Amino acid sequence: MPDRFGPRGVLALMIPLQNSNMQPEYESMRPEGVSNQCYRFTLAQPDKVHEAVIGALPGAMGCHPDLVVTGNSMEMRYWSVERQAWYREQHKAVVPDVPVITATDATVAGLKTVGAKKIAMLTPMVELFAESARDYYDALGFEVLRHDFLKVERPEDIINLPVEKVHEAFDGLDGPDMDCFLHAGGALGIVDYLDGLEEKLGRPVISVNAVTYWYALRKLGVTDALDRGGQITRMALPEEFA
Repeated sequence: MPDRFGPRGVLALMIPLQNSNMQPEYESMRPEGVSNQCYRFTLAQPDKVHEAVIGALPGAMGCHPDLVVTGNSMEMRYWSVERQAWYREQHKAVVPDVPVITATDATVAGLKTVGAKKIAMLTPMVELFAESARDYYDALGFEVLRHDFLKVERPEDIINLPVEKVHEAFDGLDGPDMDCFLHAGGALGIVDYLDGLEEKLGRPVISVNAVTYWYALRKLGVTDALDRGGQITRMALPEEFA
């Protein structure tokens, strides 16, 4: 029998305890017939976020999800391509019967879907985390021409950044030599600004919460074009990611 509120699919969304933006952003993009069920993990120990996510995964099975989404930019946490591959395998080991997607993999899929090669990247935290994210995308073959970081030291303080600072940061990253903007770090809630940013900047903006939710919907087989989140949320998922 289909779920009463999620006949098209039930998503178990794994969200950091300290992030109060991600849940309403996901909900703002939710199509009719999809059920968002949210579960939490902690960012208290930056070098052990992956352990916190994996430890919280079994609890997300309580809603009988069709898909689990771990919504955190792991590439900002001392990460590498090899660690991401290991992380995927850990998800499969803990919840073998339900597919799991990560925000990091969704971001890569979004970049490739819009044909990004040369990117400018914005992250909200300090330089150490920005460098980890830059190195991750460089290792995957993207050319990170410029990156900026907003110097927030504690994850729980990211939600208090004024939107003017976000716009200033994107303006500072702009240049004729890049074809896409990338935002990693889901506590910086900008889903409802993305269409305006793209119109102003003239290029796609791949933002982690929007691209993660888009990727989750497409993996469910939900093809609706969303009314926010940037151009990626109106696009089909390429065959290589299906």
